Amino acid sequence: VEVQISQERLHEFLQAEVVFFAGREPKSITLRQILDAKTPEQAATLAYRELPIRYAQRILQIEALPGWKASQELVEVHRLYSENFKDIRLVELDVKELEPFTSVIETIKGRMKEVIPMLATAMRNLQQTEGYSEAAIVQWLDTFFLSRIGTEMLTSQYMASAKPDKAAKRRRRVGVVDYACDPVSICEQAARHARKLCKQHFDESADVEIIVESSIASTFEIESRIRFPYVPNYLFYIMVELLKNSARATVEAQQESPGQRRSIVITVGADPSEVAIRVLDSAGGIPFHAADKVWSYMYSTASKAARNFDEQGTPLAGYGVGLPLSRLYARYLGGALHLQSLPGVGTCAYLYLKRLETEAREELPTHDSV
Repeated sequence: VEVQISQERLHEFLQAEVVFFAGREPKSITLRQILDAKTPEQAATLAYRELPIRYAQRILQIEALPGWKASQELVEVHRLYSENFKDIRLVELDVKELEPFTSVIETIKGRMKEVIPMLATAMRNLQQTEGYSEAAIVQWLDTFFLSRIGTEMLTSQYMASAKPDKAAKRRRRVGVVDYACDPVSICEQAARHARKLCKQHFDESADVEIIVESSIASTFEIESRIRFPYVPNYLFYIMVELLKNSARATVEAQQESPGQRRSIVITVGADPSEVAIRVLDSAGGIPFHAADKVWSYMYSTASKAARNFDEQGTPLAGYGVGLPLSRLYARYLGGALHLQSLPGVGTCAYLYLKRLETEAREELPTHDSV
């Protein structure tokens, strides 16, 4: 027997559910658990358990922000997350008939495409109207975006297992994870992409030399190349963002000193527990007064003329959030991203990633950090 309830009553019920689920802690998932959730049924069960908690916490995070109702972008993001929560709570998970659940996840993924630029715009506006400190904004956005990476992983893993493409079946993929990810190959792909962007944005003469090196610890390697379980899309995104910054700075430095050839060198190394990637440029470095601001969502090291270049090239790129978002993608599975700059000389970025799938664990905000 179907029971009809009014929209008002449904709204009240869902509000109470949001508070209830937001009070629960999301379970930090390891890459091993993602790999184990390789069937649509397993991936659906994992997503169905975790998504309501994570969406509810982000809804309350927005509601706890003074002045949020005056921001058109925040109101819209709040609506999107509320719709996500409602859809995931109202769908019945039947592992024998997953089509309704698949439809909900597809809808959710479609909604989330513009969340990052909307939030970046909202916080920049609130900084001006409400006087929020830069540190408070960085912490608020880090919390929100780190959670978003987690929900993106869960929904993408489900869709990749429920509707795998033919190419994925031929590769070493388990959903979105490549259990034999080749970091050297991904660095080479990112280098080609960054060079292409340089030529498109500046001109054909802006051809930046990007060298990819690998230091193989042969005692640990059965094959000749470093491999480890990871999400290739995340590594590609991080590397393109790092290379965009280095490439833009290199082009600008070469324009100022045409006779001096400057290269970008990527070096990949590993031991049994971690993979390390270094990106070294000779583009003049970051000024001391700007060094603390490179991780801010409110700041760009680029000149106004070059910002269009910074805002293109990767699916989540642009809006001035490339570097801080890259650091979150590194942190998400237990890694780290650091920058060291020598003003007047160049910048060196160090990316560290967990090599063991049992140690690569989600870093997630708790409801106490909302």
